[in-house]
Amino acid sequence: MTDSIRPSVETELGIPTGGSEDPFASAVRTTRMPMVITDPRQADNPIVFCNDSFLRLTGYERKEILGRNCRFLQGPATRRADAQKVREAIERRESIEIDLLNYRKDGSTFWNALLVSPVFAKGELVYFFASQLDVTERKRAEEHSFLLNRELNHRVKNTLATVQTVVLQTLRDGSVPDRVAAAVTGRLHAIARSHDVLTDEAWASALLVDVIQGALDPIHDKVDGRLHVAGPDVRLKPRIATMLSLAMHELGDNALRYGALSNGTGTVDVTWRIGGGRFALQWIEKGGPAVAPPAESGYGRRIVERVLSAEFGGTARIDFQPSGIVFELDAPSAGMEVERTAWQAP
Repeated sequence: MTDSIRPSVETELGIPTGGSEDPFASAVRTTRMPMVITDPRQADNPIVFCNDSFLRLTGYERKEILGRNCRFLQGPATRRADAQKVREAIERRESIEIDLLNYRKDGSTFWNALLVSPVFAKGELVYFFASQLDVTERKRAEEHSFLLNRELNHRVKNTLATVQTVVLQTLRDGSVPDRVAAAVTGRLHAIARSHDVLTDEAWASALLVDVIQGALDPIHDKVDGRLHVAGPDVRLKPRIATMLSLAMHELGDNALRYGALSNGTGTVDVTWRIGGGRFALQWIEKGGPAVAPPAESGYGRRIVERVLSAEFGGTARIDFQPSGIVFELDAPSAGMEVERTAWQAP
C-alpha cells in the first residue's frame, strides 16, 4: 500500500493533505502527539494515515508504515498479554488505553501510552484512531520507585528481625516470663505485617481490609473460619494503618487466649461502615467463656482504646459484656487517607 491512499482517507476524515484552515485538521497533522488511523474494512486493519510526529517517534518513513498493521512496532519484550488486550478491544470495537512496550526502527524500545478508539459513520465502523505518547521516563521512574520500596521493605524486615532478636535475648537474660516475651514478639510481628501491606501500596495508603486481614492472619488457620472480616473499601494513611494493625493483633490475641476464640464454638465478627462523614468499626465476640472486666488496664487495652482514639481523632472503647467483648471505634471519615504532613502545592 502506498501514499496514494492518503488523500482519500484524509479528505474523508477532514485531514486534507495540503494546507487547511480547519483547526482540527491542522492540529492532527502538526501536533506533537503521534497519531495514526487504521482501516478495519481492509485486510489486517492496516495503517492508512500517520502524522509526522509518529514518524519522529518510531524512526520509520511514511512509506514504511502505511499499509502495515500496528503490531509491527511490537517485539520480543512486548508483553503478550498487553498485545492481546489491544486485539480484543479492536475485535469488540471498543476503546482501550494501555501502556505497551514498542520498538523503533533502530531496535530501541519505548513505552507507548496508547489510546485506540473506533470511528463510526452512520453506525458503521470506518476507522480506528490511535494516539501514542512516549512515557518511557515515567515507566523508569515507576520501576525505580518499585525497586526502592522493595529494598526499603527488605531493610525494614531485617531491622525488625534484629530488634526482635535483641529484645527477646534481653528479656531472657532478665528472666522475664515467657508470656511477656511472647507479647512483645507478637506486637513486633503485627508491625511487620502492616509494613508489608504498606510496601505493596508504595507507602501511600493501605486498604483497611488488607490491614486487618494481615494483622489477624496468624489466627485464621487456628480457628476454622470462626473469624469473619467484612466491610467496604476504605483507605488508611500509613501511621493509622500501623496502629490499627497493632490494635487488631491485641484483640485477636486476647480472643484466642481468653475470649470467643479460646473454645471450639465462639466467633468474632469484624465489620465497619462509612457514611455521613463518619467511620465506624466493630469487633464483636460471641459464644466464648463468660467475660468480666479486668481489674487493671494493661498495655494492650491502652493501645486499642487510647492510641486508636488519638490516631483516628474519635472514640475507641472496649465493652466487657458478659456474652463477649465488644470493641467500637467511631471517628470522622475525613483525613484517614492522607498524612497531615503531606506536601501540598501552594
